[in-house]
Amino acid sequence: MISSLAVTHPVNSSLSRREMLRAAATVLPVLTGFTRDVISAAPKLYWPRANEWETRSPKDSGMDPAGLEDAANYAAEHNSSGLVVLRGGRIVSEKYWQDWTPETSQPIFSSSKSIAATLVGMAIDERKLKGVTQRVADFIPSWEGTPKTAITLRHIMIMTSGIEVGAGRVSPDVDAFEETAAFPLEKKPGEYWAYNTPVYRMLIRILELASGEGINQYTTRKLAQPIGMRSSSWDCAPAPRGKTNCTWYRSSLRDMARFGLLILRNGMWDDRQLISAAYIKESTSTSQKLNPAYGYLWWLNGKASFKLAGGRVGQGMLWPDCPADAFGALGAQDKKIYVVPSLDLVVARHGGAASVARVQGEGGGRSSFDNELLGRICRSAR
Repeated sequence: MISSLAVTHPVNSSLSRREMLRAAATVLPVLTGFTRDVISAAPKLYWPRANEWETRSPKDSGMDPAGLEDAANYAAEHNSSGLVVLRGGRIVSEKYWQDWTPETSQPIFSSSKSIAATLVGMAIDERKLKGVTQRVADFIPSWEGTPKTAITLRHIMIMTSGIEVGAGRVSPDVDAFEETAAFPLEKKPGEYWAYNTPVYRMLIRILELASGEGINQYTTRKLAQPIGMRSSSWDCAPAPRGKTNCTWYRSSLRDMARFGLLILRNGMWDDRQLISAAYIKESTSTSQKLNPAYGYLWWLNGKASFKLAGGRVGQGMLWPDCPADAFGALGAQDKKIYVVPSLDLVVARHGGAASVARVQGEGGGRSSFDNELLGRICRSAR
């Protein structure tokens, strides 16, 4: 049996479990005078292999089995088709319902946005993109000489482009990228926060133009293949002049959990840095004052206020029963990838809409379901 180290720390701790282990390994020898031979370093981080994923019992992972079972039951009662919980990178709970298997995949809707933001960071790292402040007009010649030249990649990722929130049609006779590029500019870039899915989708074409590869080819090379995502791809359909309209990422529950683990580990996989840790930190931190609970296409807990996709403004944390450092990729029909660094947790949920009561103005995947499900799991962690 694999030995484990359970670390108890408060909900509002700013140190991740990984950081605490590293600190202990560094400080204790100094305080006690012991040598490195007496006190070992922090345990080596674990990553799953392509065909192998270690499991560990909840008890041996420092989790309350009854609490974890309660969370699984709550998920099952709310139209879930699958739930995976990782701690320390290992599977401590994996449940499937509705005839799903580990290989079953479906579109993860707006959780795809966090995938896209990660790919942008990877493209910056390999200098396919100049940085988050690069002008979007570099990829849209028709914007030159117009107020839209002020729009940057960052504006798109933090939902402050100022472009009208349009329908974003996807059909064989429409190039969605060009259609969205023609939407009017309603606000000065950076001055208004509005959840804008059609504008987010422009990032997919931009990544293709910058990399010289199709989005599935680029995603496979940079993300899916290195971390072992085997049941995932972008949903793309033909568009005029040989182009494609790509919308959502289609993924299995385990692939979602792998992605969450990459982000938990600050962009590292099996001792290889796939994306800069600085970019991960930046993308999962407050990106602007208009909506403190939003990063680079990630939703953030622990902020004093939030503005939801449907426009409602709320006070306090998104998920009050969860640690302040939790953040997530949230998709319609409650497609979820939650990351909780202070508890060394990754949680992925697939299925249909959870059928919980939703407050007017909620949307974009956020509902009381998040707090109920993730809260149960976090409370079970010791």
